[in-house]
Amino acid sequence: MKNLILQFKFFYRLYQKIIRKRKSEYDFIKYIFNQTGKVNVLDLCCGDSYVLNYVENYVENYIGIDNNQNYLKNSEFKYPRFKFINSNIENLSKIKELETTHIDFIFLNGAIHHLNDDIVNNLLNFLNNKYPNAKYLTIDPIIHKNKFLNRIMIDFDRGNFIRDISKYKTLMKKFNSLITDDFFIMSFKLIFHYKNIDLKKIYRNWKN
Repeated sequence: MKNLILQFKFFYRLYQKIIRKRKSEYDFIKYIFNQTGKVNVLDLCCGDSYVLNYVENYVENYIGIDNNQNYLKNSEFKYPRFKFINSNIENLSKIKELETTHIDFIFLNGAIHHLNDDIVNNLLNFLNNKYPNAKYLTIDPIIHKNKFLNRIMIDFDRGNFIRDISKYKTLMKKFNSLITDDFFIMSFKLIFHYKNIDLKKIYRNWKN
């Protein structure tokens, strides 16, 4: 039932509003993009591309990839100058637009905890080989003494692979260029994987 409900943007955004009473996560993301200048973004598992509400002015070109056509149709209408592609994350090598578009910022918000270890490894191998110099940022919830209501909300998110920090670090350790941090707490604790960005410095400046 929850899979059916969250297929639709209205219900997904209502759910997000409940667990994100403060939108400080998106304010931080906006600040990150503000520091990078105009970028060409590849947004994987983009959903309804809600992040564009905050960062559109910092984006030169944008490719959003997701396998939910309901979300993509709405984004295509709202952001006609950007490209939205209906595809599974495992099929990136077959997407012709990625052969012709320069990408310098790869973004995955709330994606990794929906993917098993094999898919994550294949995805990161592909991204590291194809875009070695691109800025890279993922954001996911982490199992970390979450309050009862937030545990329910995280479960409702349908992510079957929400890991604790040790499992995330084990998963990412083969990718030496990736930095893993869990310094940001929203309604629940978040974990970041990133490279080619001084994220801690950006975070300190944002807090100050």
